[in-house]
Amino acid sequence: MRVDLADGVGLHVEELGEGPPLIVLHGGPGVDHTMFRPYLDPLAEDLRLLYLDERGQGRSDRVDPRTLSLEVFAQDVDRLAEALGLEAFALLGHSFGAIIATFHAIELGTAERYVISGGGDSSEALEADVAASLAALGEEGQAIADSWEREKTVETDEELAELMRAQWPFHFAGTAPPGYGEETVFSPDVLRHFAVAGYGAFDFVPDLRRVDRPVLVIVGEHDRTTTPRAARVLAEGIPNSELVLLEGVGHMSFVEAPEPFLTAVRTFLKA
Repeated sequence: MRVDLADGVGLHVEELGEGPPLIVLHGGPGVDHTMFRPYLDPLAEDLRLLYLDERGQGRSDRVDPRTLSLEVFAQDVDRLAEALGLEAFALLGHSFGAIIATFHAIELGTAERYVISGGGDSSEALEADVAASLAALGEEGQAIADSWEREKTVETDEELAELMRAQWPFHFAGTAPPGYGEETVFSPDVLRHFAVAGYGAFDFVPDLRRVDRPVLVIVGEHDRTTTPRAARVLAEGIPNSELVLLEGVGHMSFVEAPEPFLTAVRTFLKA
């Protein structure tokens, strides 16, 4: 469904189930909510699941990428809650969505609870972790590094789809499911903008202590992008947080280990 925000921008939202609302923020940037489906759909057995295509991406209204920032994406969460008349909600973000969720927790703090899945502590540390992971892969890592560099110049949906396929071996500890990502509506202009700008150029570490809501930090044991190191920094810095490490999986933990992921999220949200 289309939800019109107070500033006139329309966001595409897929709604499943009934119960306490959980707003879900996808990764990327430059992709959409389909990355989560059907893997998170079982949460709709207990929750009102609200999959969001973030501003300028997916099936949401396209905007000038230069108007986008972590602050704007975080504010859109509250704009969406206002537009839907939500009195309370929880927020789950994965990868770039987790970075938005962390910004939201620090600067706005309006969600009842936060799930940070595959989050980062700072853009500088994230880039260093990725560089080390790529170096450890040797020749295979160089090919993936080249695909990352091409994010800065990507122009078409087809080029972005090719980049994603090239990066799946890095993001999965095993192999990606057949056809994974094929339903994605890409926005290469958004990815290009953030790739050049350092994916938000953030450093959350000095401000983590400001988070005053319960937070679940969840990460795959073999996540090469948003690493267990980063997850530990987040969990140690946020006062009321807990850390769940999912064994044997990579960055796309909810795809590779859906049941442990769902169990962790359900347990946390019901606490």
